[in-house]
Formats: sequence, structure tokens, C-alpha cells
Amino acid sequence: MARYQYDVTVIGGGSGGLTAARLAAALGARTALIDKERLGGDCLHYGCVPSKALIHVAKVVSLAKSSMDLGLMPADLKVDMARVSAHVQQVIERVSESEKVYVEDVSVGFGQASFRSKQEIDLNGDTLASKQFIIATGSRPQVPPIEGLKEAGYLTNEAVFDLQNLPPSLIVVGGGPMGVEMAQAFARLGSLVTVIQGPERVLPREELEVADAVAKALTRDGVRLVLGARMERVRRNGDKKVVEARQEDQVIAVEADEILIALGRSPNVEELNLEAAGVTYDKKGIKTDDYLQTTASNISAIGDVIGGYLFTHVAAYQASVAVRNALVPVGRKKVDYRVLPWVTFTDPEAARVGMTEEEAMKKEKQIRVVRFSWHEIDRAQTEGDLEGFIKIILPQKGDKILGAHLVGGRAGELLGELALAMQHHLGLQDVLATIHAYPTLSTGVQQVAFEAYLESTALSNARKIIRPVLSLRG
Repeated sequence: MARYQYDVTVIGGGSGGLTAARLAAALGARTALIDKERLGGDCLHYGCVPSKALIHVAKVVSLAKSSMDLGLMPADLKVDMARVSAHVQQVIERVSESEKVYVEDVSVGFGQASFRSKQEIDLNGDTLASKQFIIATGSRPQVPPIEGLKEAGYLTNEAVFDLQNLPPSLIVVGGGPMGVEMAQAFARLGSLVTVIQGPERVLPREELEVADAVAKALTRDGVRLVLGARMERVRRNGDKKVVEARQEDQVIAVEADEILIALGRSPNVEELNLEAAGVTYDKKGIKTDDYLQTTASNISAIGDVIGGYLFTHVAAYQASVAVRNALVPVGRKKVDYRVLPWVTFTDPEAARVGMTEEEAMKKEKQIRVVRFSWHEIDRAQTEGDLEGFIKIILPQKGDKILGAHLVGGRAGELLGELALAMQHHLGLQDVLATIHAYPTLSTGVQQVAFEAYLESTALSNARKIIRPVLSLRG
């Protein structure tokens, strides 16, 4: 019988890998965690954590500039980008410190792991044998092979948080979540920002009214949106960088000091020697089934490396499924993305869970949509944060939550309650019947549930019963 050093070896120390390693060790498995350089992954060092730290700084700048509206003396702020970047790195260090608990009772190694077989990997010239492997090597910025781009120079999320000087002008190529978040943040810090976006709108995966609300907020903050335009060439004009993009039948040129590429991600698979393990993959990532198993029965894969939903919280969820299936092969668990929340952290935030209106129409044929304006939430009024709305999608009959789309300050914080209700098949009336603390933003969810009830057949049926009773009382 083969002898294994570990029961589970996780390759990749990002969010998914850390979660998988901690859970496997907690369940009693001999666990190893291998990362190429350092733990924390893209999210900690180049993604979620530093971007939200920078967005917070930009929000403070925006609030300070509008302080006169609150009866305060307006602030004339100067942005020291070197100190801002230092603050971002401090946030990364604090989060990194808190993540050390994830590797207690886990053997951690650093270096490039590559498979020798289904049961063995090479790590720095040594052989490591394991019963099960979980690949969680993440992804990297996708940079298109555009003429002149490399020569002109560009930024990605791997470098933008280390800037020591605020670029006077910035071109953001890509209008997805990262693109719009960084565009607004740098505009608030003082850069003249232009977004070049291939589709005809920003955030094309969101509801049109959500995308329009974010576009309006970007424009208000001074961001220029060039939509329906695809980058074709980059050149230099002295100290400036010029992006040439085709928009319909014409080529437009946009000039700036820096270019930020935000065009999606590519999976990190090239150096793993997956062929030796019999693991199938393509340019979109490693192929897995509904159980997160690859074409090798003892190897699973999770997170960005398998494509699909490229979110940190999805990787963490997949980690729990993969570990369970690796250690308890009987009654394996499938992944379930029915209730999947995500947030774009602009100001206002754009948050969603469940189906879009179009998706719901295809499934239910007849639906009803309930809307509630953000400015009708009393807490939003107290903070002067009035932009946005709550939109709940329901079937024509009943109160099952098919989807929820929110735009507003800290809208993402309201998704938890709705996601929990959807996950456990609770209806909107269950949300309505739950007492919410006042005044909080969460009362907005209860208020939209109340509006849905007022328009429902349940209230209509109750009225039919109550009216005769009231007439009998005279």
C-alpha cells in the first residue's frame, strides 16, 4: 500500500486555499498548504482588501469636500499618494496577521508545485505525496495583446495600490466591477479619469437600471465614460500615453498619464504540469464537475482557477464543498449557486442576489417586481445618502424571493438577510414578520417587504374575509 505524507494537500494559499486547509486540519486530516510566494492570495494583496481600503480613503475625501452641505467649513484636502499607499499596505498587514489562525496545525510550504503523478507533486526538488489534492492557485490579470501596450507601460491590480504619486490623469480599460470601483476612487482622489468600455454600458452583468445608476454616480464624480469602444492600439505622446479605441466606425484617441487594465482574469495553471496528473484544463481554467472534482478522481479544484464566479466568497464556499467531498466520499455534496450574492463597491454600492428580471421571466413566465426608493429609508435620510433603490423580484403568486437588486450606501450589507431567506426558502412575508431595529438601513428591506404585502393576493384575500366581519359588527 502506498504511503502518503498527507491526507490533503492544498495548492494555493489564497482565500479558498486557506479555508480548505483550515477546515481539513480541523476535521483531523494531515494537511499541507503550498503557495508559490506568500499566503493571502490575490484578494489580500492585490484585490478585495487593498481596493476597499483605497475606496474608503476616496470616500473620506469626497465627504470632506462636501462638508459644507452639513454646515461644516469645507476642507481643502491634498492627497499624498505615498501615504495613502502606505495606509493600504498597513490594512493588508493587519488582515494578513488575522489570517494566521488558518494555518494552525497545517504544514505550510513555499515554492512552485508541479505534479509528477496523481498522487505526487514536486516542490523545490522534493517529492510530496498526498491522498487528495485541492488546487486553488487563483488567477492573474488578463492583459490583451494590444499593439504598443507593453512598450507604453500599464498598471493592473498588482501594481496600482503601490503608486507613490497620484496620476493627474488615468485611463481605465474595462467597465466591470474593478474598473468602475477604481475609476471612481481615483476620480475622487483627484485624477482625471476616463473609462473605455467595450460593451455599451458599464457592469453588463447587472440589471440595466443598476448599471445606469452606477454610471450616473461615476459621471457625477467627473469620470468620463467612453462606451461601445474597444482598445486597438497604444502609443506614447511625450510623457503621455495614448489609447486608440474603435467606437462604431471611428477611431478615438484618449490621452492620459497612466493606463489601468481591468479586463478580467486568467487562471494560473501553466506551471502545475497538470498533464502528469491527468487533469483537463483550457484557457478558461481547470475542468471540474458539480462536485468540484477534476478529471483525476483524487484531485479537486476551487476558486478562480476553475473560472465561473470569480469571487472570494465563492472560493471559500467551494473550499467547504471540496474538503467535505475529499474526506467523506459517501453522499458527496454538489455545489449550489442558486443563492449567490455579489457587490460592486462603488458609491452607491450595487448589490444583488438571485435572478435578474429577465432570468426570472424565463423561469416563471409571470413575475411581479416591487421597488422601494433608498431615500425613503429614514437612516439614509439622516446620513444624506439618498441615491438608490431596492428591487425585489417575486413570482406572480406567492412571496418567494427570486432575486434582489439594491443600489445604495452600504447596500451590500443588506444582502445577508435576503440571501439567508432565499437559502432556507423563506418568503418575503417572513422578512416582514421579523422585527428590525430602527433606524437602520435594514428597515429598508422590511419596508419593501411591507410594500410587497400591500400589493399581494394574500392581503386581497384577507380583505375579503375581514370586510364581512366588520359589517357584522355594524
